[in-house]
Amino acid sequence: MRYKKRSVVQIVLLRHPIEIKKTIHWLPPFFKTSKMTDHIKNISSTKNEILQWKTNDSILQFLLQNIDGEGRLNKSAATLPDEKKEEGKIKFASGFLDAVVGADNSDESKNRIQKLVKLISKIAKLGDEQSKADFYKEITENESIIGIIDNFLEQIVQLSLPIDPYLFNYAYSLATKTKNRNSVKFGIAILGLCQKQEAIEEIKTLGLHDEFTVFSTIALGNLSSNLIHDLWYLAQRIDGWGKIQLVERLAEMDLTEEIRDWLVCDGYKNNIMFEYLALTCAVNGQLNKKLSRDSIDEELFKSAGEIIKALIAEDEGPVAGMSAYTDSEETIQHYLRHAKSHNLNIADFILLNQLKDYLEESNREALKDWSQDNISNCLIDIIEILNSKDWTKEVEHALKSSDNIEYWYGKEAAQKLGIDIWDTLWNRLMANPLDSSSWYDVTRHAKPEKAEVIVDQAIKSIPLDEISTGPEDAMGFGPNYHKHHSLDFVITFLADYPKLGEALIIAGLRSPVTRNRYMTLKTLASWTSSNWSKRIKDELIHLKEIEPNSDTKEKIEDLVKDGKAM
Repeated sequence: MRYKKRSVVQIVLLRHPIEIKKTIHWLPPFFKTSKMTDHIKNISSTKNEILQWKTNDSILQFLLQNIDGEGRLNKSAATLPDEKKEEGKIKFASGFLDAVVGADNSDESKNRIQKLVKLISKIAKLGDEQSKADFYKEITENESIIGIIDNFLEQIVQLSLPIDPYLFNYAYSLATKTKNRNSVKFGIAILGLCQKQEAIEEIKTLGLHDEFTVFSTIALGNLSSNLIHDLWYLAQRIDGWGKIQLVERLAEMDLTEEIRDWLVCDGYKNNIMFEYLALTCAVNGQLNKKLSRDSIDEELFKSAGEIIKALIAEDEGPVAGMSAYTDSEETIQHYLRHAKSHNLNIADFILLNQLKDYLEESNREALKDWSQDNISNCLIDIIEILNSKDWTKEVEHALKSSDNIEYWYGKEAAQKLGIDIWDTLWNRLMANPLDSSSWYDVTRHAKPEKAEVIVDQAIKSIPLDEISTGPEDAMGFGPNYHKHHSLDFVITFLADYPKLGEALIIAGLRSPVTRNRYMTLKTLASWTSSNWSKRIKDELIHLKEIEPNSDTKEKIEDLVKDGKAM
């Protein structure tokens, strides 16, 4: 390789800032001008302005201050100190983006990775302070780093960088002495490569937060001398996306019977959806074998029911469900056998009806290996169990419950039993007129003769002037969520009642929430233009000119143009 010749000045300016001052005295006289001296001093001064990125007020310290007596994080720790508050925007659950975002192979990301690799190399070899600050700045300027971190780690592994005396200490500082989630993630990831166990406790503490669980899990895989124990420790103390990914990893290991018991009784539970872990825990927890016992306790019976329910629901969902569960026949047969000897509640009633509906559709993929006799026997057992108890009192109790889940069970059971619950639904709405779920229930169960009563109450309860401030491309989150959502349900209800509730229609067209306007347009399409008043027509024409959302604007133009359904 040929090197380009540099001038004396260029050579001087490439030296370390400290050396520049030492060099000035031997420069030729024509360089010793005040202008040149000031220029060199400015370069030296700029070079020494290094970003102060370490802090004692770190994310790790924040988490340590929010751990309860059981080693779990308090609810107050859910929102990290670096959380950006952006009104009206979707806030993703902690760890969600890291769970769903794949590798970013764009040219921009490749260039970014190369820059980070060069910086970390200088840090590992020289402990260069400027490079430490520049690396921190680079990884914290962009919100998401999951798309590049794997490729970055692969490249630095190939470089065989020295761990001591600089790299480990820098990674430890990123993980434990910063208050930015991206720097913490990079710190944990690099610590995992350093093969030094000194940071295990800090990594486990960080892993208690779903935002860092995946990174902690991978790091522990490289560092822990008892990995199954450490992962199980974490899994018992988290509930979100981090738990989903951690349990998937844990379940593939050589587990003790104690951990298998935990999988089927607690492992599948999370605050996202039980469906995500139901199959994993049923298979790896050996649910079928546990249910094959002559008798089981109440905890296992309840958990088995929740897993079966999740497997049924997920047969049409985003992850594998009952159709992928090879032990479904044995598991369901044993579950129904135990159901005959347990005191059943309203949740069990719902599950038994779901099982009945499921088994009656014999064309399902999950039933292809079942014998027809076993399907018939299971259906007979279900009907026998359902008929063995008067469920009316259970339904009445559930409908009075302040627990939303039990109340939902009561509604579903009442529908199965043919019980009229209109008065219950209406009274619940009157107790909280801006509860959007109550508006959903009322409009869903209403008979035609109740339509005018519902519309009058909606106009009285929903602050239409407050939420019809003009079209924006808003999503409707924030303090007015229930008001806009309630309007959605009422406007959807109006689709079957042309000309009714014009004030609600106008409010929908003037709403800043795009979804409100869209649902209003759908309702007007179902009315057809012959049922639009002049006021509605004028409002549509005006909205066509100012609509900020391009898709909605196109729908308005189609609606105005031909007056037909969209």
